[in-house]
Amino acid sequence: MARRPVTSASRLRHDGDGPTALATSADIGRIIGRLPGSRRKAVRKEVTAVVDRWWEAAYLSGAGQATDPARAFPGFTPGARKRATFDRALMTNADLDTDTISPLMRKVRLDLLAVNQRARSVTARFDLRVRTTGERNRRLRVRGRLFLTRKADGWRVFGYDVSKGWL
Repeated sequence: MARRPVTSASRLRHDGDGPTALATSADIGRIIGRLPGSRRKAVRKEVTAVVDRWWEAAYLSGAGQATDPARAFPGFTPGARKRATFDRALMTNADLDTDTISPLMRKVRLDLLAVNQRARSVTARFDLRVRTTGERNRRLRVRGRLFLTRKADGWRVFGYDVSKGWL
């Protein structure tokens, strides 16, 4: 059965021409355990929203100014937020001196661990590409993995493995 990606659109700043929408492409990779299709779709939608909120807060908003570390990590557990704040040059646009940041690609692939037909853990493999103008008129790629677990208030990032570099 072919899987169709779900998209999560968000309003973004685009080179001063006003907001434009770019959707995140998300699909399900490996599933360990049994998980009904309706729950797969719900997990995909919820986890993609967590990743999108982080991207918006950490990389895509605040062009021309450093991202506020206190607001850059929505959906992170307190321990992951503390570590990510320490790694803010990697985990945000804090090290970039840019005038604009325009997203070019937003992809997420989710590997799920299910127990008793419920998703318990997710590894979100992501690839975010943006174009920057200002000090560097280049393309930047941020990719890696976010490790998420289900808490009472929703999915939370408890760990990460991220790389960032110029293309």
